[in-house]
Amino acid sequence: MSTTRVDSALLSDRQLIRLAGEAAFGRGVAYYHEGMVVGWHQSGTTITADVEGGERYRVVLELSAQGLDGSCDCPASQGIDFCKHCVAVALSYRTNEAEQARLTEGDATDRIHAYLQQMDKSSLIEALQSLIEHDPILRQQWSLRADAVLGVLDIKTLKKRITAAFPVNRDLYRYEQVNAYFARAEAVVEQLAEQAPQLPADQCLTLVDYALSRMARALETVDDSGGFRFHCEHILHDLHVRTVRRLDWSPGQLAAYLYDKAFGGSEDSYPPIPDAYAEALGEAGMAAYHACLQRAWDDLPALPKESGWMVKYRYIRLRAPLLKLAEADGDLPAMLALYEKTASDEKDCLDAAKACIAHEAWDQLETWLARAKRATSQQNPHQQVERQRLEVRLYLQRGEGEAAAALLWDIYQHTRQLEDYRRLVTLADDRQLATDYRRCAHDWLVEGLDEESQRPFGWGPRMVDSLLEVYLFEGRLDEARALCAERAVMPALLHQLAQATKELDESLPLYLRLVRHEVQKTNNQAYRDGIALLQELDGRLDSASQRETFQDALIQLRTEFKPKRNFIKWLKEAFPEP
Repeated sequence: MSTTRVDSALLSDRQLIRLAGEAAFGRGVAYYHEGMVVGWHQSGTTITADVEGGERYRVVLELSAQGLDGSCDCPASQGIDFCKHCVAVALSYRTNEAEQARLTEGDATDRIHAYLQQMDKSSLIEALQSLIEHDPILRQQWSLRADAVLGVLDIKTLKKRITAAFPVNRDLYRYEQVNAYFARAEAVVEQLAEQAPQLPADQCLTLVDYALSRMARALETVDDSGGFRFHCEHILHDLHVRTVRRLDWSPGQLAAYLYDKAFGGSEDSYPPIPDAYAEALGEAGMAAYHACLQRAWDDLPALPKESGWMVKYRYIRLRAPLLKLAEADGDLPAMLALYEKTASDEKDCLDAAKACIAHEAWDQLETWLARAKRATSQQNPHQQVERQRLEVRLYLQRGEGEAAAALLWDIYQHTRQLEDYRRLVTLADDRQLATDYRRCAHDWLVEGLDEESQRPFGWGPRMVDSLLEVYLFEGRLDEARALCAERAVMPALLHQLAQATKELDESLPLYLRLVRHEVQKTNNQAYRDGIALLQELDGRLDSASQRETFQDALIQLRTEFKPKRNFIKWLKEAFPEP
C-alpha cells in the first residue's frame, strides 16, 4: 500500500507527451481506453502492471515528488524509453489517484472504498477471511460461492444446504429469533437463485419445490407475524416462475404439474396459479389447465347443504377460474351450470341471479331467486335484503311498480339506509303511485324515536339518524335543526347540516357543538379536527358582524377548554388573539 501523492501536473498530458512523444502518447491513450492495462500492483513508490497488446509487456513506473520515470520490456522501450505502454499505465494511475481523492473527501463508505483500493491482494484476502470466520451468515454465503466456483456444489449438496437452512420444529416466536432464522436461510436461497441458471431446469424445479415445502413446514412452528420470511419467499416465487418458463414440457404436462401444486394442499406456498404462469403456459397450456379444472369440477358431487367451510373452499377455488373464463366468454349457460352445483348456498344463488340480470335472462331470474329464498339462512340477513333488491328489479321488469314499491318499503324498514329511501321515493314519483311513501317513512321514523328498537343487522343507523338523513335529503333544514336541538345525532350528519345551513346565527351553534364533541375526545388528532371545523366556518364569514360573532365564540372556547393545553396552543396558532 502507498500513501504517495504526485503533483497532478507531473502526470498531465503535456508531461506524458514530453516523456513519450506525441505518437507513443496517442497509442498509449488508445491502450488505456481499451482497458489493456492489467495486473495492477503498487508497492511504495513503484507501480508494476502488465499491458496487453500484440504480446503482454511488463511496465514499471517510479513515482517521486519531482516527476515520473518508467520502463517497459517491449522492443520499443528496451527497458529505458517511456513507451506507449508506460503512457497507458500512467493514465491508469492518474485515474486511480483522482478516484482516490474523490473517495477520500466523501463519506465513511467512500473512505472505506478508498482504503480497500489501496490494499494489496493478500491483505484483502486476510481481512475478508477474518470477517467470514466470525460471521456464520457470511461463512455460509461464501462457502456456497466457493463450492460453486470449485465445482463441488451438486444437487445433493444444495438439497442438504436447503434442509439445513430451514430446520423444523423450532417453536420460535420472538422477533429477534425469527429474524435470525430467516437471515440464515436467505444466504442459501440467494445462492440457489445464483446457481439456478447453470442447473438443468427439471433439477432446479425439484430444488425450488423442496425449498418451498421445507419453508412451509418450518412455518408450522415459527411465528413469522413480522414477515421476516418475505425476502426468501419473494426470491423462491420469482425463481419458481422463471424455472417453469425454462421447462421443455408439453402444455398438458405443465398444466397437470401446476394443477397439482394448486390443489394438492400446498397452494399457499406458490405464486397465484395459473395467473403468475400465464407466459409459461401460453394459450395451449392455459386451455389444458382449464381442462384439468373442468374434469375435477365434473367429478365433484353437488355441494351438500350445510357443508363446512373446508368443503366449500374446494368448490369455490375450483369454480373461480372456470367462472372467470365463462364470464370473459359471455357464456351464461356455462356460468349457471357452475352455480348449479353449489345451489344449496344462498350467496351462489344470488350471484347466479345477478348473472341473469346482467345478461337480461329475466325468464331464468325468478327460478334462481326462488332457490335463493329456499336457501335463506337467518344467520345472513344481509343476503335476504340483497335477494329482495333483486326481486325489485324483477317486478320493475314486469311493470309491477306497486309491488316493487311495497317491497322497497319493506327493505327500507329493515335497513334504514338512505339509498333505499331514495330508490323508494324516486320510484313512487316516477310511477305516480298512490301511496305517499315520504309520509309513511316520516311517520314511521318519528314514531320510533323513543323506542329502544334493535338496530338493523346490529349496526345500522338509529331512528333519529335515519330521520335526519331524510330531512337533509329532502332539504327540510328547519325540521333537521329542530331535531338536532332536541336529540343527539351522528356527528357526520350534524356536520352536513352545518354545511347546508347558510345563516351564521343558525350554523354557528352547530359548528360549536361539533368542535366541543371533538375536543372532549381528549386526543391531539381530535383537537386538530376541531380546529379544522373552525377554519371551515371562518372561510364562510363575509361580514364584519359575522367575524365579531366568530371572535366571541373563540373567546368562549378558549375559556371553556383552557386546561386542554395542546388544543389552546393550536387554536392560538390558527386564530391569533387580536
